Amino acid sequence: MLQNKKGGKILVVSSGTELVEMVKRAVDGNPEIIHATTMQQGLDMARKELPEIIALGYLEPRGAAFELHRRLREGWITKNIPLLIVDINPKDPAKRALSIEEGMQMEADEYISLVGDERNAVTQLAEPIARLKEKLQDRLQLRVNTLKEAILNPDVFAVTWEQIPGRGAFEMQQEELIENAQRAARRGKIHAMSVTDNPGGNPAISTEILCTEVKKLGIEPLVHMAFRDKNRNQCESLLYGLAALGVRNVLMLTGDYPATSSFNSRPKPVFDLDSVQGLQLVEKMNQGMEYEAQGKKTTLAPTDFFAGAAVSPFKAVEAELMGQYFKLKKKIEAGAKFIITQVGYDARKYHEVLTWLKVHNYNVPVFVNIYLLPYGAARVMNTGQIPGCVVTDKLLTKLDEERNAKDKGRQTRLDRAAKMYAIAKGMGYAGAHIGGHGATYEMVDYIITKGEELTPKWQEFLPEFDLPQKDGFYFFEKDEKTGLNTNKPAARTAKAAHPPVYLLSRAAHATLFNPDSVVFKSLKPIAKSIDGTHTPKHIFEGIEHLGKVVLFDCQNCGDCGLFDVAFLCPISQCPKNQRNGPCGGSLDGWCEVYPKERKCIWVRAYDRLKGHGEEESIGEYIVPPNNWEFLHTSSWLNFYLGRDHSAVRLGIKPPEPKKKKAKEAPKAETASGEKKPAPKAEKPAASEKTTAPKAEPTVKKAPSAEKPAPKAPPKTS
Repeated sequence: MLQNKKGGKILVVSSGTELVEMVKRAVDGNPEIIHATTMQQGLDMARKELPEIIALGYLEPRGAAFELHRRLREGWITKNIPLLIVDINPKDPAKRALSIEEGMQMEADEYISLVGDERNAVTQLAEPIARLKEKLQDRLQLRVNTLKEAILNPDVFAVTWEQIPGRGAFEMQQEELIENAQRAARRGKIHAMSVTDNPGGNPAISTEILCTEVKKLGIEPLVHMAFRDKNRNQCESLLYGLAALGVRNVLMLTGDYPATSSFNSRPKPVFDLDSVQGLQLVEKMNQGMEYEAQGKKTTLAPTDFFAGAAVSPFKAVEAELMGQYFKLKKKIEAGAKFIITQVGYDARKYHEVLTWLKVHNYNVPVFVNIYLLPYGAARVMNTGQIPGCVVTDKLLTKLDEERNAKDKGRQTRLDRAAKMYAIAKGMGYAGAHIGGHGATYEMVDYIITKGEELTPKWQEFLPEFDLPQKDGFYFFEKDEKTGLNTNKPAARTAKAAHPPVYLLSRAAHATLFNPDSVVFKSLKPIAKSIDGTHTPKHIFEGIEHLGKVVLFDCQNCGDCGLFDVAFLCPISQCPKNQRNGPCGGSLDGWCEVYPKERKCIWVRAYDRLKGHGEEESIGEYIVPPNNWEFLHTSSWLNFYLGRDHSAVRLGIKPPEPKKKKAKEAPKAETASGEKKPAPKAEKPAASEKTTAPKAEPTVKKAPSAEKPAPKAPPKTS
């Protein structure tokens, strides 16, 4: 039976109620029937209610039914809704839904002409309705997000297969990707095809385009959306396009830094949003995005995205690892519905992610990242050339030995991946994200089949994945019995940093930028006064910028992030402009883009904050994306006057606008041209009644000279 829920409806459009009653009897009360009596009402309801079937009968005036049929077939929202046209009185040309000429041009899915008595008519109607109900079931099934259902079902171990698109439109790499999707759709073991977004920062065919093609093949796509190349407008545009085409699963990622292989060398990185802010965007869209244009608020139709994020637990440095978990906290709070780990081969780290979620009461499903690892790829990962992916020296030595086998280590690689599958399922992961260059469907099928077979004895394989990084930090203390983790956090022994510029910045913040300080309160009116000038304001901006360039390499964005990153600028000092925590690309504390040259600013921020016991503050609140409206303006004035994101977070309100004084009444002119004050209206004596007598019908009362002036409009900051 069809479910009576939103989306499971039949819309009947007819001027009378006869067709409505027939359809109700034909479907036996399921699904829900809704009725429109005019062409415009039918069109509006079709667009708003999104019924699964539209039954169109006779409409007044003549020709309205055909016009509605045409508009439904051409409409962006309605063109794919199954349409049944019904003639109840075919012998009466005046009451036919369509004329003969219109019928020749009809593009409906079904047409039926009812003849005989009402009982026979209902019987005749049942057959085409049944055919359309089959289409309805298909449509409802298409609306089911099978990946989402698999991930959220505790009895299903979901599998996604990562595909890496190539550069160009008509290359074999694209052909192989589509062929892989076809095989996966036919076999039914894989729940989604995951398509990367410009992997490695190199240009490739659009993941959004490929994923819409994958969707047509009958398998769910998982779109990787990297913020390296897109500003927030483009992200919103792409997401709405995906929603319209039924692609709903997205993985929100920072993205690798742009590579030099692009057209005419390295492109300009964007990073307008980070993964946390991208998840917030998706949540807003799912709730129905509200925006204001020309003074009118509009709420868009809600989307149905199922968004996930990544985490990289394979970090050796305390500050790096803590930063990953602080940011994971923000990702979950921003709306991440599932998590995928980065590539690594340390079983204790797999377990660490699950333990962290459990200790912090986060019920979010996690995928283990299983990468089929040949020696060549392992050697590149071992040297840190693929950001975030970790292969230790011990594992690299193993792979070097294995490649001497007759099959170059192929079978050993497959068995290792199957054991990772078994370990992850045994630990309590929700699924596996399987990838690797050159991986065929047969390889993935082997990993799944063998992994299921090995799962009952998963703990036996843990010693093979005892592959810690040298002096690597773990969030929890080790469980010596299992080789995994206890629930007790490990001691954090990293040394704090106390650079003079940080100590100076803290002192300045405590006095000049603390909303509760006397200095702040006394300077606020001065800031307002400067803000209302031209030349003094520009002089002030120049002095501020010069000082901040010397101390912080300020880029004059106007929406300062120094408060959020322990007085390190995320615009000038982080190549990816990360405002909510580190990306996953750092290695041994070094920035992904400047290895061995610059420390990751979030590692530096953690070390600074730790000296004051404030390192947990990194995960306390989500920082919004930069407001570029403030570019090249004074961030100090924006803060004092309640405009930037820090001021909003701290509750600093813009100063109240001054009210203009009421103007004096104009003086009356004498005959000689001299002006004299207008006579004041006399006040009634205390003993007199204050109510004015009724005026004579033909006499108008003069306005009082003391009528207050209209209030001045408020000033805008």
